[in-house]
Amino acid sequence: MKKVLFVCTGNTCRSPMAEVIFNSLAEERGLDWRAESAGVAAVGGRPASPNAIAAVAEIGLDLHTYTTRFLPMVDLNEYSLFVGLGEEHADILRSIGIPSELVRVLYRAPNAEDIYDLRMDIVDPYGGDLNAYRKCRDDIIGGVKALIATL
Repeated sequence: MKKVLFVCTGNTCRSPMAEVIFNSLAEERGLDWRAESAGVAAVGGRPASPNAIAAVAEIGLDLHTYTTRFLPMVDLNEYSLFVGLGEEHADILRSIGIPSELVRVLYRAPNAEDIYDLRMDIVDPYGGDLNAYRKCRDDIIGGVKALIATL
């Protein structure tokens, strides 16, 4: 089984949501892939954000038992693919020696109804209300679906 590592900053919001969303979609599609996550500035052993837990629970996924992981404490040799939740995370992965061909960034699709919505990054919802986390979750779902289509 191949493994993908989603990486964000604190590993309490975006990357844990990406992990459970990826695993759900990969299982649904019968893919031989499994996701995990870590943060470049995470304090290991912390729970996921309450709003991240709530946002994924609304779509039937569970982060109640999730605990954060600090990127330097992860055995990077276990992974076939590394996905940053922002360009800065991908840059950090490359700077620590991950080959560029193994590093991607999870992007969201622009809003087709708003031609001026050209942002591609998945905005960090940290500190936001539940609606910010729902928006982030939905952007991650679109990004993960696009990622899975390339595997």
